[in-house]
Amino acid sequence: MEGMDILTDKGYTIAKHLEICTKNGITPYSAPKDHSSLHNGRYPMVYFKYDSIHDTYTCPADQVLTTNGSIYDKAGHMVKHYKNREACKVCPVRDLCTTNKNGRFIERSIYQEALDENQKRVEDKPEYYRLRQEVTEHQFGTLKRQRGFTYTLMRGKQNVLSEVNLMMICYNLTRTYVHSWARGVEKQAKRLCLTICDHI
Repeated sequence: MEGMDILTDKGYTIAKHLEICTKNGITPYSAPKDHSSLHNGRYPMVYFKYDSIHDTYTCPADQVLTTNGSIYDKAGHMVKHYKNREACKVCPVRDLCTTNKNGRFIERSIYQEALDENQKRVEDKPEYYRLRQEVTEHQFGTLKRQRGFTYTLMRGKQNVLSEVNLMMICYNLTRTYVHSWARGVEKQAKRLCLTICDHI
């Protein structure tokens, strides 16, 4: 399969999906998400150094946080926990790190490497990632202004998502046909569009 690059916003920055893309020859450039610890006044995650060889974290007080190797399901996200309760009990800077009575613990996605690699790509090529606004934002303008899709008719998350997905499918089919017509392969594009419609 020929490789390709994709540009996405934060809504698509899901560790598992990033790894799936990478394994299938797709290089994602997706907006990195800030860790929640950046906004709670405590030591942020960037202060904790990960050791990939020993699968441990070292905290700002130079204590090592380890994992028991178990994988937990947190709202559909598979994570491992890292902690050092004994060190946290006597830590002189504990108030700067956590209010948890059991000490600080870190959750690390089992797909964290895919997140880290994606973040590095975006930071190394910021000018490339900025192209996302040029290639994606106009679609929403087209749907709103030309097709009048300024609100949904349905209620409920699943129903609304279904309505939005249908609008996106119609838009993509139209664009596929237009671009194919410009390239002189409109017959093949029409057959493809009809085939897709038959399966919706």
